[in-house]
This record gives sequence, C-alpha cells and structure tokens, in this order.
Amino acid sequence: MMTKFAKMKVLIVGLRGLGVETAKNLILAGPGQVDLCDGEIVTVDDLGANFYLRQEHVGKERRDVACLKQLRELNNYVKVNQVDYTKDMFTNYNLVCITHTLLPISQLIEINQECRANKVGFILAETLGVSGYVFVDFGDKHIVTDLDGEPCRQFILSGVEQDENGYVTVHEDKRHSFQDGDYVKFREVEGMAELNDLEPVQIFDCKPFSFKIKQDTRGFGAYKMNGVVENVKVPTEQSFKSLAEVFADPAAADIQGFLQNPSMKYMGMQRSEQLHLAFRAVHGFREAHAGAFPETAEQQDECIGIANSLNEEGKAAGKLNVEELDKDVVR
Repeated sequence: MMTKFAKMKVLIVGLRGLGVETAKNLILAGPGQVDLCDGEIVTVDDLGANFYLRQEHVGKERRDVACLKQLRELNNYVKVNQVDYTKDMFTNYNLVCITHTLLPISQLIEINQECRANKVGFILAETLGVSGYVFVDFGDKHIVTDLDGEPCRQFILSGVEQDENGYVTVHEDKRHSFQDGDYVKFREVEGMAELNDLEPVQIFDCKPFSFKIKQDTRGFGAYKMNGVVENVKVPTEQSFKSLAEVFADPAAADIQGFLQNPSMKYMGMQRSEQLHLAFRAVHGFREAHAGAFPETAEQQDECIGIANSLNEEGKAAGKLNVEELDKDVVR
C-alpha cells in the first residue's frame, strides 16, 4: 500500500488556511506528486490563514506561487508543482482535493461527476465562519484496507467454548477493544489448536471481556490453556454518493451518516440540518453574485431568504428540512 501511495498524484485547489495545512501534512506523508492550484492574489486577510504568506506577497503574488518554495522544502522525495486551472485537468490525478470554493457549486458538481466517471478520488472541504464541512467521494466501489487507522491489539485468552459460534473470553485484567464486525486471528492456543490454523474470522456480540466468532467450534478439541487473540485488518468495499445527491438531500435513507455533528445531533436541535441549509444558501448566493460571499447585513438577509426557500422546498418534497429555520445560525 505504501508503494501505491508513493506513486499517487494529488491536486490541491485552494491555498488559504485549510489548503496549506492539507498540503503540508500530505507532502510530509510522501505521495509521489502534489500539485497546487490557486490563482487568487494574496490579500491582507490571507496572512492570518496561510502561515507561509508574507506582507511582501500582498497584492503581488498568487497564493500558490507565494507558498510553493516552502512547501517544496518539506520533502525532497515529493514533486511539488504549481499548476494553472484548466477544465480538463482533474482526470490527470488519483485524488482531487478542493479546500476553497473558488468555483460555483454547479461546476463543482460537474467536476465531481467527471472524477467519478474516471475513478478519481474527490474531496471537497470548506470553512465558513465558525463552521465547516468535508465531503468525500471515492466512487461506487472503493476498497478500504484500514477502516479506523488504529493499531492492531492483542489480548490473552482465558477460555473458548465449543459452540455453534465459539464463545471467547479474554483475561479479566484487561477488557478487549474489539467491536462487532472486526476480524481476529488466534495463535499459541493449547487444546483447541484448530483455532491457530483459522483464517481471520469475524466476531460479533461483543462484551467487555468476551465475544463470539462466526466459526463452529463444536468439532474442535477442548480449550486447555494459553493463547492470544489479535484483530486484523481485512479489506472492505465502501460505496460513496455523488456531490449532487448529497448536496440536495444528505438525510435521504440511502445516504445515512453524512450529517455528523456529534455534539448536537442527539439534542433535538437539528443543528446539522440547519448548517447544511446555511451552506447551501451561501453557495446559492455566490452562484447568483459571481462568486462573491455575503458580507453586508442586506446580503445576509438575502442568504436567509434563500435558506428559507430551500427549507420550504425540502418540506414539500419530503427531503431535508427543519421545523423552523434558525436565522442566527445562517447569519
């Protein structure tokens, strides 16, 4: 997998605070090539976001050109280039990461569709005020080799029962960290030695010190002593939805899990739904005003009007909506 990663070509669009942090961390990780694209001229506001920009860049340099030298110095094994935007550039990469919406949402949706058609990963991330979002799309069929990124853990066995689904207990001095659906491997088991020869087996019905395995152990020898059990990473297939689908209705039954705001989602306040309507309203405003963000009170009122309209449309169509729009959240 590291060899595959070392050959990856990644495009990062947008070099404000989020973009430069993404570029820095990615370059340090070591893919084959990282291209930077942000043709906007550096402003005074950018100095508080992109830590590589300086006063001498303001009004003179493009953002991508201004921070190119410093990003290149981070890792001599990664090719870091500055590229100009073209409509057909996106299929030249393994992954496209857009961190600042220099483009209207309608065009972003087209880019996403093009990436899906050509099996190019697509990530869209944006911060607006004190809130932000991340959209990820790696296509209909994407193999994930490590679902959680956590190291594998091993635990000492204290018993395995002969059963239709073997019941496994671990030593009581340390509860295991496995979850339903994980795969585990056994070794050094005495008595029920057949466990040592098993391919990774899935577990379920997890308790703090026990779990069951999807393996009939009734024909195995009786467990005597010793043995350890360790979780293993098994490749799994994941399916992603398009930006057009998620943008229109992230609450749809087949797009479950998109709206994730752990601090608020169980409090009955529909905070995630309010924010999604607000994000859509900002994009709608920018689409109607040549990419400009709403700044004045009058423009903010226009955004609230757009969010209200979207909410009413959602109610009529049975799609994402809130009982009453929180105007302060949108503002």
